[in-house]
Amino acid sequence: MAFLTGLNAIAFLFGRLLFGGTLAYLALDNLLDMEKSIAYAESKGAPLASITVPATSGLVVLGSLFLILGIAPLIGSIFILAFLLPVTPIMHDFRGDADESQLIHFMKNAGLVGGALVFASLADLIWPYALG
Repeated sequence: MAFLTGLNAIAFLFGRLLFGGTLAYLALDNLLDMEKSIAYAESKGAPLASITVPATSGLVVLGSLFLILGIAPLIGSIFILAFLLPVTPIMHDFRGDADESQLIHFMKNAGLVGGALVFASLADLIWPYALG
């Protein structure tokens, strides 16, 4: 089964661009200010932050590019989920935190997990405007 052409195909392409572009931007921000990103992860108790922060940020950039380009979308989704699932409860643990922004970040990441799951569920279809 393939996607329909026309507006559905264009909407799906824009969805990929927005989802993947947003995640790639956030991950690149981590990579460009690695010292700050690692320090923040360490302050939250993330294990081996000096290794996991650059590694998982790189996975998100790669996964985002896979989704944007339509290359191996299941692998791209898995890369993104491999970042979001452990990072969300560790970095945005809002219980007992007076800072409401942690709840907002947690909920944002929950929505991103949902998006990655949707893309993963559609990975076996022929994606319009895909390079893969």
